[in-house]
Amino acid sequence: MLLNRKNPHGGDIYANRVRIDFSSNMNPEGMPENVRKAISDAAGAAGAYPDPYCTELRTKISVAEGIPYDSILCGNGAAELIYSFAYCLSGNRPALIVSPTFSEYETALNAANIPVSRYFLSEKNGFRMTSAILSEDLRRYCAVFICTPNNPTGITVDPELLEGICKSGVKVFCDMCFLPLSNNPYKYDIPLLIHKYPNLTVLRAFTKSWSMAGIRLGYAICSDTKFLEKMSEKTQCWNVSVIAQKAGAAALDNPKWLSETVGRMRKERERVKEELITLGIHVYPGEANYLLLYTESDLYNLLLEKGILIRDCSNYEGLRKGYYRIAVKTREENDVLLEAVKEVIS
Repeated sequence: MLLNRKNPHGGDIYANRVRIDFSSNMNPEGMPENVRKAISDAAGAAGAYPDPYCTELRTKISVAEGIPYDSILCGNGAAELIYSFAYCLSGNRPALIVSPTFSEYETALNAANIPVSRYFLSEKNGFRMTSAILSEDLRRYCAVFICTPNNPTGITVDPELLEGICKSGVKVFCDMCFLPLSNNPYKYDIPLLIHKYPNLTVLRAFTKSWSMAGIRLGYAICSDTKFLEKMSEKTQCWNVSVIAQKAGAAALDNPKWLSETVGRMRKERERVKEELITLGIHVYPGEANYLLLYTESDLYNLLLEKGILIRDCSNYEGLRKGYYRIAVKTREENDVLLEAVKEVIS
């Protein structure tokens, strides 16, 4: 939990009077019914310690991802695995964070006493990563942190470019938590990538795709099983609850639900983007379930007065005041947002 410091993330519905939360990027259709039922049913088994090996869950992840069972490490949300990874790095060299991006990478590295360097993506080319990063001497870093689709830009990394970074031999931490909600959930051949590059660790989560943020469940994928064992040693053995394990297993039983909801979300994302552009707001062409905006209006506070919470992105390294991120939600909720934006910027 946080003590005496400001929440640096979105989703803070507890400190604000919120009617609709657009600051947190979940699947707009919420949690599927079979997952809700699994959570309810699991409550009766919560009197026992959870399986410390996450046997059933890892078995199902193995099938769903097409990867070996031993290449999977489950965690108490994706965030815990970011910290576990950081704690396994050598403190003699800095880690490189491709920015702007999720702040927990830096927070975890600070906790592990790893120096932080940044590679800033250019605002001029829409924060898209280019082959220029390959001109960097990546071997002087203990790890490179990449997010694809990136948070908050929603931009993905070209597969060839990701592979080029992996070829350098540096440890690569690639956060793909939003990939199932993107234009192309199969953009990367993850089984092939981890097989070719043991230096690559891929991060996945149930948080966003299945709208399970409060359950806390993520997993890391890596073919270097000794490194996964090191990561495991940095957490306590019952970190994934009975309820989280059952919820994740149920989610993987329902892949059709995910593909159908994402299809509808993509159509809404394009509609919302076009509507905002007509209002004079600069919208970046994100590929996930959220959009990065730029406007000189104080959009955060103006919308909060109407009970609508969006993400102020001015605290992202590499962004500034005027950048905001909005989730793509249901058509009805998106219409409420669009109408409110029209009112406050007119």
